[in-house]
Amino acid sequence: MLTEAAIVTRRDGGRVELELQRGSACGSCELSQGCGTGALGRLLGRRSQALFIETEQQLEPGDEVLLALSESALVKASLTLYGLPLLGMVVAGLLAVSAAAAEWLVVVVAAAGFYIGYRIAAHLTGRLEDGQLTPYIVDIQVNPEPDAGS
Repeated sequence: MLTEAAIVTRRDGGRVELELQRGSACGSCELSQGCGTGALGRLLGRRSQALFIETEQQLEPGDEVLLALSESALVKASLTLYGLPLLGMVVAGLLAVSAAAAEWLVVVVAAAGFYIGYRIAAHLTGRLEDGQLTPYIVDIQVNPEPDAGS
């Protein structure tokens, strides 16, 4: 189970808008000054991302929630979104090579296969009706107060 904390920013009927804080993949390891991930994190900084979720729970702006997503849903989405376009590119390229096409034509056919795989992946993910790829709320802190001792 993958989890992420978020803050409710707005409620609109049965939907809530949540603000996620994107953090760096590494916190403060010894190599943070010299690794690529740390440099990229410093370059991009911390940016918030909005997410809309349907919920019947009575959430108000300022409430903190803990979102969860199953690992199997993430793997399924990753294989669909990344695997299908790559598979389309490889299959189309191999078909063009086996037909003894010119090199430039192999590149064009492989790019077309990538695009077709991308369109199929977009169609498949758009048709997911079971909400399997939607995170769900597992914990709520109603308007948490800052620590009095700080």
